Amino acid sequence: MDEPAEDHGDLDGHRGDDAAGPRSRKWRPLLALGTAACVLVASELTWLFWDDLMYPVGDPRACAGSDTALPDVITAGGTRLPSDATQVRYYTHEGQAVVSFVSARMPGYLVRAHLIPDTAPPLLDREHGSAYGLGPDESDLPEGLCGEGIRGPAWTFDLPMPPGMAGLPGVPSPGTVLVEGSPDDNFALRTPARVQVTFPLVTADD
Repeated sequence: MDEPAEDHGDLDGHRGDDAAGPRSRKWRPLLALGTAACVLVASELTWLFWDDLMYPVGDPRACAGSDTALPDVITAGGTRLPSDATQVRYYTHEGQAVVSFVSARMPGYLVRAHLIPDTAPPLLDREHGSAYGLGPDESDLPEGLCGEGIRGPAWTFDLPMPPGMAGLPGVPSPGTVLVEGSPDDNFALRTPARVQVTFPLVTADD
């Protein structure tokens, strides 16, 4: 009499498993459909906001944290970058910008920016700039700016104030230019030279 009871219990157990199985299988297609829908929505959002996800302000030249896009042709501190400028990177934050680039045409850029006179060498002199505190094995990369830093030795210039603006209250400093000097000549530039231009964004399109 005991054995049938055991068989009955075993059959009940098997019937319970069989009943649960179909119910769980019914949810599987719905779960797969929901997962596929989530993947599709995520893919569409990623495609829609790809530039913002990959590059701040949608510009591959902009460093992480930049809050303002610069134009395709950058005018840094009132002067366009040299036509051969490469490795262009910039960081913009709270109304300030710093642009880094490499160029072999720096003498012309410095002349156009009114930082040095269009005269014969020596190219650099202490009347139009000053040595920057970087040793030959040192480099400088401002906070927020990406890419490579300026290598020492380096030379720094203060950008000139626009005509009629000097001495007026509330007018921001036009900015600075930091450029790599030659490791062999204290009054010459490295060729090509890496440059960092720091300036307020109000002068970006002047």
